Amino acid sequence: IKQNLNRIKYCYQKQVQQDASLLGRVVSSFTIAKDGTVSSARVKESNLQSPKVERCLIRTLQRLNFPKPRGGGFVLVTYPFSFQSV
Repeated sequence: IKQNLNRIKYCYQKQVQQDASLLGRVVSSFTIAKDGTVSSARVKESNLQSPKVERCLIRTLQRLNFPKPRGGGFVLVTYPFSFQSV
């Protein structure tokens, strides 16, 4: 996630230019498949109140590649993102 944080921040920065008061937390849930790709991703919970940021975040997660899981199984990840303008 840290290697792709700038791509995720971009989703937020694009919308905060239109609404400077935009802030909140999005908890994502995604599955890393046997080959390291993200096979599914969704918003588990959010108080950000920005569907555009949430959709962009999910699209970005779906494009990521992770190391192949050990043992060849799937890995379910729950990851929180906190957004606030600086």
